[in-house]
Amino acid sequence: MRPLFCVLVLAAAPISGPRQSTQQSVSLAITDVNVVDVVSGMTLSNQTILISGNRIVAIGAAAQTHAPRGAQSVKATGKFLTPGLWDMHSHVTDFGRTSLALYLTQGVTGIRNMGAERFTAAKAWRDSVATGQLLGPRIRISSPIVENQRWLAMVKRMVEAAGTPWRLYERYGPASPDEAVRWVDSVAALGADFIKVRNWPSPEISRAIVERARERGLQVAGHGNEPFPRTGVTTLEHGVWPPLEGADAARDSLWRQLAANGVAMVPTLVTWPVRLDPPDTLIARLNAGRIPREEYVPTRTREQWRDQLLELKQESPMDWRAIYRVQMRNTAEMHRAGMTLLAGTDIGSPLLVPGFSLQDELDLLVREVGMTPLQALQAATIRPAQVMGLADSLGSIAAGKVADLLVLDANPLTAIGDARRIYAVIANGRLLTRRDLDRMLRAATAAAK
Repeated sequence: MRPLFCVLVLAAAPISGPRQSTQQSVSLAITDVNVVDVVSGMTLSNQTILISGNRIVAIGAAAQTHAPRGAQSVKATGKFLTPGLWDMHSHVTDFGRTSLALYLTQGVTGIRNMGAERFTAAKAWRDSVATGQLLGPRIRISSPIVENQRWLAMVKRMVEAAGTPWRLYERYGPASPDEAVRWVDSVAALGADFIKVRNWPSPEISRAIVERARERGLQVAGHGNEPFPRTGVTTLEHGVWPPLEGADAARDSLWRQLAANGVAMVPTLVTWPVRLDPPDTLIARLNAGRIPREEYVPTRTREQWRDQLLELKQESPMDWRAIYRVQMRNTAEMHRAGMTLLAGTDIGSPLLVPGFSLQDELDLLVREVGMTPLQALQAATIRPAQVMGLADSLGSIAAGKVADLLVLDANPLTAIGDARRIYAVIANGRLLTRRDLDRMLRAATAAAK
């Protein structure tokens, strides 16, 4: 596979039209395509997009906008162009390196890696993709994960009871605000793009993390478990725990407070249906090779899933079906209350497959949360870019922006499932045709054996 072309540059002045110098440098043209504007919700018919390197340099009516001789061209009559998708909650290194290709085959051109026991690997993948040495979606990486010390001790007991390996090597439980400040300084120096908190420490320690992160220019992502801060956090992950059952007014007040404070939610709805079957049932399916998209899952990843399911058996019995209904209800309430929802999956958790599960998440946002197809598409395109402060270069289609694009056979604004009907992917200016994408899927299958 050829490497991605060009290093991402996060700021560029918009270019209004194809001047002579621009024409000479155009490397790729997508001709006569219907452009989906995820900001306005409008679709511009019969447009031609000119790309130079990794940037869109012009958009115009196909009748007046022509690719210069020698430029690679994709004839897209009757097709639809959207921004590339983001998975805003992934543990990509847990799944394995084939995840990078799988993401691209399903139209995911950007991910947030949310921390794992492989910070060095995640950093290497991020930097290698950015410099064109590795083919994959652009990656933003979190710090190693912050936990509270009580939770770490509990998990250690569960792992010992299950007889599974201890994997939580890169977790940190700060014992004081001063320790927390020093830790933020350390991960900033290591090159983390943002801070990740899973189980919040005391309010004093949490406040120290959030304030120091702001001073160092780092966003904070955290789980919505108490006592989570109501301000200073960029995104909450998965949901809010405990779920405030039976307190409609209290929930609505919380959602509106979080929305007013600019806190976005990454609900990862796709993780919940997996829990509806008992762990023993899922383990049996794993052992029998009867899991969705099993052909793409490496043996090592299946073994990690099995360990997670064995550990899940050590938890106190819970009515997961009731919890599932509560989480779907809460997410729908958040949407109606004006919270920004972002598409994410929690790749690394059992039975979730890179790229495919993000498309599943978009389906759930429409079916379970009540989003329109446009709103679900925004949750994977312009909203992530806005929340991360990258909307000047990513998340929508305009001259001057990075060419992370999907060419689709049908309009996803009519049915969100049509976001799966991928004709071509442009990742950082690099064209991947349907033939390329199919070849990547075959390679992923071969690598999983």
